[in-house]
Amino acid sequence: MKKNRAQNCVWAASRKSVKPLVFVLFLLYFFLSLGFALPAGAQAGQSQTGSSQPGELRPTYPGEPFNNPPVETTIGPAKLRVYGTVLLNISTSDTDQVGQDVPLWPLPSSVNVQLPDGTTKPAGTIHDTIFTARQSILGVVLNPASAPASGWMPSAQVEVDFFGTRPIDADTPQNRVLNQPRLRLAYFQLQKGDFKLVAGQDKIIISPLDPVSLSHVALPLGYAAGDLFGWLPQVRVDYNHKFGNTGTLFQIGILRPTFGDPRLGDEPAAGTALDSSSGFGERASQPFYQARFAVTRPMQGSTATVGVGGHYGKEIVGATRDIDSWAFTLDFRVPLLSRLILRGEGYVGSNLVPFGGGILQGVAAVAAPAPAPAGSLTLIRPIGDGGGWAEFTILATRRNVFYLGASTDDPVNRELLPGTTKQKNSLVWGSYFRKLTNNVTLAAEWSNWQFHTIGFTGNTPAARGTYGRGNVVNIALAYQF
Repeated sequence: MKKNRAQNCVWAASRKSVKPLVFVLFLLYFFLSLGFALPAGAQAGQSQTGSSQPGELRPTYPGEPFNNPPVETTIGPAKLRVYGTVLLNISTSDTDQVGQDVPLWPLPSSVNVQLPDGTTKPAGTIHDTIFTARQSILGVVLNPASAPASGWMPSAQVEVDFFGTRPIDADTPQNRVLNQPRLRLAYFQLQKGDFKLVAGQDKIIISPLDPVSLSHVALPLGYAAGDLFGWLPQVRVDYNHKFGNTGTLFQIGILRPTFGDPRLGDEPAAGTALDSSSGFGERASQPFYQARFAVTRPMQGSTATVGVGGHYGKEIVGATRDIDSWAFTLDFRVPLLSRLILRGEGYVGSNLVPFGGGILQGVAAVAAPAPAPAGSLTLIRPIGDGGGWAEFTILATRRNVFYLGASTDDPVNRELLPGTTKQKNSLVWGSYFRKLTNNVTLAAEWSNWQFHTIGFTGNTPAARGTYGRGNVVNIALAYQF
């Protein structure tokens, strides 16, 4: 996408002079110098995870908020909290879904799936029934047992699920080999007064919200369909300050610059870790830069929040060529009535494959004809993208909650090329959460998916391509502690 003059001005400074190490040192110096200047008895702001104790970190839970007394104990100078969600999902679909137990989009109905006896069957006629517990979560949180004399409140969180890869074992059927643990969160924070320093793996800054779902915990509902998402190593500073009954939050940080774009072959080889080799983002020699500003105010007996964010990064695709990645985002949580809440996010940007944008398409490319070297690309261009999601929360009673939502991801058609033909991915959903006990939740969710591709005449987008439509019903049982 060609940038207009305003966009060029926004990113010119980042491209010219900011070096990662200098930026990190300045960030740390700025944070520490301001933090030590605060009075020793200054009150800490409420933590991002909703802690009611000054400076104390508390975990979040998938699905309905968890409100039981925590499972925690004091060990020496630390307060150790163990938490988790034991989750069973049972789902059925009326078409073959990419992602299967965590659906991302339906395969086009015209696509034929080959069966072991050599026959084929249209993807739209395949019905899958899946039982899985691998989206279960286990985590620990550490907080100080008493307020430190320095005024700095240190805390840390580590969280894993079991959505990792299956180990290769030729002697055991693969469907009987359980998945390996997978790291979700691993960070620590230092908080004093209105300032907080976060270092480690956490959610990306520009997209703090996700739809509420127990069917999609390993990846959020709407990933690659309108919800930008990612867990990335980062260093971040938060400044949270109140003016009367209005709260403000400013966040700025640097994140790991990873792309993993399948169109450019920027994915780790099977059986290896992404960290085992540098990708096109790491070779750009600078991190992702992200920032967000949010305002909160009391509303309808709850809190309304509106935030805006920005992202910039780049990847190296040639000796002298790089491609920008950028985004502007909006997030909101608005209590329309005491029992009706509207939440959602929207974004515009380009080359957003690191966060599931563009329906997992960041760059469009066409192979160069012979006699060019094999694998050479004659045409490379970033894919512009826009999308978002919105969800109504209906608090019928304390134990009965309903959700209605819609989400869409809509890449810019004129920037697609043969090989990158995913044109639009949308879904609508409705779910019902029932608290059976204080620990056990039963959730029923229905989602309808609409997936479209585009056809080409040469490299020019032409008629509508193949499309897929599907319905998924998921029943979830969750025990949370």
